[in-house]
Amino acid sequence: MKIKSLFGTLICLTIVLASACKRDKDSVPHITVTPAPLYIYGNIGDLVAFSITVNSEVALSKFYISEQPDNQVPVTVLDTSVSSKGMSFTYYYRLPAALAGKSVIFEFKAQDENGNTGKEIKRVFIAAPAAVPLTETTGHRMYSNLGTNPDAYNLETNVSQFSTADSTLRDMQDASGTDTTLSRNWISPAGGQFVAYNGFDYANATNVSSVDAYNGGVKLPQLSGVAVGDIIITKLGSLTTNKYAVIRITDIVDLPGKNNDYYEFSIKK
Repeated sequence: MKIKSLFGTLICLTIVLASACKRDKDSVPHITVTPAPLYIYGNIGDLVAFSITVNSEVALSKFYISEQPDNQVPVTVLDTSVSSKGMSFTYYYRLPAALAGKSVIFEFKAQDENGNTGKEIKRVFIAAPAAVPLTETTGHRMYSNLGTNPDAYNLETNVSQFSTADSTLRDMQDASGTDTTLSRNWISPAGGQFVAYNGFDYANATNVSSVDAYNGGVKLPQLSGVAVGDIIITKLGSLTTNKYAVIRITDIVDLPGKNNDYYEFSIKK
């Protein structure tokens, strides 16, 4: 009877050990992400720091992060190989103006060498900014680059510039050729882009409507055929932060010769 009892105990112990081994083999990597809430809220320009910790009972093989804005396909933003059983790092995400009023789903995944995968999900909501009317200034001028007057313009400071100035100061510049006639072409040495949008509601322009119009328009590195009445929206290329300006052409003067040829315009920012 004692032998039978001992034999039964050994069988039970074997089953328990086998089950424990199976659980070890089949366990998935555990991922902890902070901030802890599932839903995270912020404003345009905010920086979200995801602190990520991964622990696994067997060696990891891969870790990756994907992000999926509303109504868009997921995009892998991080894909890295791992050989340890654990890792900790921080992933930073700055809330973009282009997704104002929308959200982004982040999926964090870790895979071990047995192919088991663990994951964690966060959703970040980007608040839409309140609409604020833009402030207008008038009487700005930019001259022909064939003459002796300032032929470029700094939209950040509302100051005319010469094309010999640092490129970061030249958000707009006349691009006339060798003729004495204004070419009516503009470029942006600072790296900005232009959206020509004559249907834009300039009179009621706000920070929200101008950004929406820019994001929804065709962005051009060069404008051609600038005319009186044109409305142009540009994102300043010289700045790391998002800053936009709405320009309305109020006059174009092209006299005989070249020194007194200029564009006159109003600016809303």
